[in-house]
Amino acid sequence: MRDTITLGVIGGLIGTLGMHITNMALQFLGIVKITSLQVTAALFLNWSEVNTMYGSIIGWVNHLFIGAVVGIIISFILKYYGKDYYLLKGLGVTGLGYLVGMGFVIPLIRAVPQMRTDPLTLIGHMVSYTVFGLIASYIIANYSRFRVNS
Repeated sequence: MRDTITLGVIGGLIGTLGMHITNMALQFLGIVKITSLQVTAALFLNWSEVNTMYGSIIGWVNHLFIGAVVGIIISFILKYYGKDYYLLKGLGVTGLGYLVGMGFVIPLIRAVPQMRTDPLTLIGHMVSYTVFGLIASYIIANYSRFRVNS
């Protein structure tokens, strides 16, 4: 596929599903107490609204939008800097997204402050973000047919 944006969206959406499945498994195991869907819903809602039907819808939509945008960024990185070491490049972009999102934006707007006292949940989210980066960059690198600009 030559369309950088479409490929990034597809890779990002599939990566987001992998991230969510990982996050749900970690929640089932008791490692994660606040899921990534709850975090993305809390970007716009008070915590009392996060676990409602509408909160879940908002969480899913936000989660998928964020995943698509990060997928587009990975796609452009691979297009302009090459597909060699694509997993490492994908993890780099995803790690930056984790640091900006969970380390700056979430505390800045005071969403889910209870996460700051739960290091195990944060470690679980790091694992989920890693799964996202691996899946998204794999899909983008292996299904892209970027033209080489001379």
